[in-house]
Amino acid sequence: MGTASLIDIAVVVVMAILVLGLWLLWTANRLDKLHLRCEAARATLEEQALRRAVAAQELASSGTLDIASAVLLSDAAAAAREAGADARWQAESDLTSALHIVVLPADGAESTELSDASRRLTMARRIHNDVAATTTTLRGRRLVRRFRLGGRAPAPQTIAFDDRVRSETRR
Repeated sequence: MGTASLIDIAVVVVMAILVLGLWLLWTANRLDKLHLRCEAARATLEEQALRRAVAAQELASSGTLDIASAVLLSDAAAAAREAGADARWQAESDLTSALHIVVLPADGAESTELSDASRRLTMARRIHNDVAATTTTLRGRRLVRRFRLGGRAPAPQTIAFDDRVRSETRR
């Protein structure tokens, strides 16, 4: 083996290490951005959940519902607003169930606000879960795990709760 071939091998090895290093840097940067997007999506999801609970509470206290429906909706909305981290999404599912039981008025600013808030909550959950799934998939790649590119950031979790939007007003 001549000196020229050793130099060629050294150049190839250096180039491979350089390419691997650049890929690792790019992947770590992408993973960091995905973690930030996931945190932002989670904050938006929680904001939209609060918005829906407030809109449900306003509808319950508006006087347009019968007393039983108003109490049911008010209790579910209060539980969703006050739930801790452990029970948060179950309380949101319970609020959705209450919204499907209660006969909502067909018109009125409170009903419109509640419908809008419900649609936004559904969209926020879908966006959060998409970003969380993408982040988890990238974190699961062999080289990402091997080089610990995820750092110490906790792996994002998808959030599941019943947020079905009523397709039509029941009468």
